[in-house]
Amino acid sequence: MIKKILKKYNDIPVAAKATLWFMVCTIIQKSIALITTPIFTRLMSPAQYGQFSVYNSWLQIFTIIATLRLNYAVFNKGMSKYKEDRDGYTSTMQSITFMIAGGMLVIYLIFHKQINALTELPTFIMVALFVELLVTPAIDFWTIRKRYEYLYKPVVFRTIIMAVLNSGIGVIAVLLSEEKGYARIITCILVNFCFGICLFVYNRKKGKVWFKKEYAIFALKFNLPLLLHYISQYIMDQFDRIMIQKMVSVAAAGVYSVAYNAGLLMKIVTQSIINAIVPWQYDKLEKKKFKELDDVLFLIYILVAGVALLFSAFAPEIMRILADEKYYEAVYVIPPVAIGLVFVFMYTAFANVEFYYDQNKFTMYISMIGALLNVGLNYVGIKLYGYMAAAYTTLFCYVIFALGHYIYMTISVKKLLKIERVFETKRLVILSFAILVLGITVMLFYNNMIIRYVMILLILMVAYMKRNVITNALGDIKKNKKSK
Repeated sequence: MIKKILKKYNDIPVAAKATLWFMVCTIIQKSIALITTPIFTRLMSPAQYGQFSVYNSWLQIFTIIATLRLNYAVFNKGMSKYKEDRDGYTSTMQSITFMIAGGMLVIYLIFHKQINALTELPTFIMVALFVELLVTPAIDFWTIRKRYEYLYKPVVFRTIIMAVLNSGIGVIAVLLSEEKGYARIITCILVNFCFGICLFVYNRKKGKVWFKKEYAIFALKFNLPLLLHYISQYIMDQFDRIMIQKMVSVAAAGVYSVAYNAGLLMKIVTQSIINAIVPWQYDKLEKKKFKELDDVLFLIYILVAGVALLFSAFAPEIMRILADEKYYEAVYVIPPVAIGLVFVFMYTAFANVEFYYDQNKFTMYISMIGALLNVGLNYVGIKLYGYMAAAYTTLFCYVIFALGHYIYMTISVKKLLKIERVFETKRLVILSFAILVLGITVMLFYNNMIIRYVMILLILMVAYMKRNVITNALGDIKKNKKSK
């Protein structure tokens, strides 16, 4: 049996092998973080855990500014456009981020008192953050380059080693230090910096060029219109913690973060599927097989929605595993986060259509509307109902995001291709309404384990009965990879 399994594995095309290992790698990375979360939540007070969570939120803001998200879609685009000089393109992107991060460090040193007051973080943490940003974008550029070329072994090795060191050294530092929140932050910075500096030097040696004007102009011209979109994504994902820190307390931000991160376990599923389907989706768009694309994606939406409901149903058990009673009150944060990721998955599929047809002009406007709405609703919700309201306002804004992208995508393809739509509207609306109603229903029975477990059993039974339909849909994607 082992020989048969190995033979089947060896017969898999390299693209499929890479996708499989990248998925396994993501699961291992998230699992290590998940395994150590109960340790950190029991060793650290909610206020100390809140310090770490708020630091990560500020890190994301400064990362967007320092990298301009050149490690996102434009980097993959550059790998294809400049395939004869990928090393030079990588080196140029790295140089841009290095110069921006260096400029940010200088600005911080001049205005450090004001910035410290804003972030509520001490100078030594902020300096370490900006020094980290000088080199850590190199990790992303190296990783994406390897992913693009299906060189999965070094990526898997690097990711697992970093995850183990990050968590392992973090636990030791928290045990030995009285300032446990800052100890956890510094260990993360240290591990990221060590790997970042090594890959920074590696990319520079391979590139043999510091800066190439043509590459820089192309990347900035493509990415700057999307910068507001990326900032908006950050606001949707992270800014609620900063608002809770400012409006309630650091401790409340810590409690909220544990539950929010539990809901984000669902992201392992959605991100793995998104990474797998993008090449397949582009292939169907290229061949104009819209009906096939719509049918398969709808089945995947149902699969993702089912997983979200399972996460929501198991929320009390998940919270008991991840933390002690200090954090239990935030259990009602998990369902809106998990269900919100269903709508994130949907709007990502819609946005992929926009990007394929180079219709990204209004993406930033849709994103900014959603983000500003999120900030406004968070402010009102937190004031009236407390910090947990932030999860529900974020879910509402993800629904608006998905709707906005769907409308814009539909108008774009109608104008370009003279077709009515790519995706059927009616069943998407029905599915969206159903997942929202079922998510609320699950929460009503958090104190009744029997009813919840019956609901879980029903979800699993439906999945089992429809397993062939789901398998066929995923098989179509797999087939596409083999043909590549």
